[in-house]
Amino acid sequence: MPVRLILSAALLTGFASAALAAPMSADDKAVLQQQCMGDFTTHCAGLPPEDGPETQACFEKNMAKLSPGCQNAIQSYKKGRKG
Repeated sequence: MPVRLILSAALLTGFASAALAAPMSADDKAVLQQQCMGDFTTHCAGLPPEDGPETQACFEKNMAKLSPGCQNAIQSYKKGRKG
């Protein structure tokens, strides 16, 4: 189980940079990891362990199913990078 958790964290970091398509600070990555790791494991766990369009597509497809914390973290990041 710890290996899966570490793999999920690595994948989520990749998701964060790919799905949001902008450079991310370490703080941004940490918030997304904290808020979205469970959602990644639940909805996207079958994806290969790499940063890529599959991860982005999975989160986009499942956006309505993501936890409120994960949705808020993604929306906050998107708002922050526009301003």
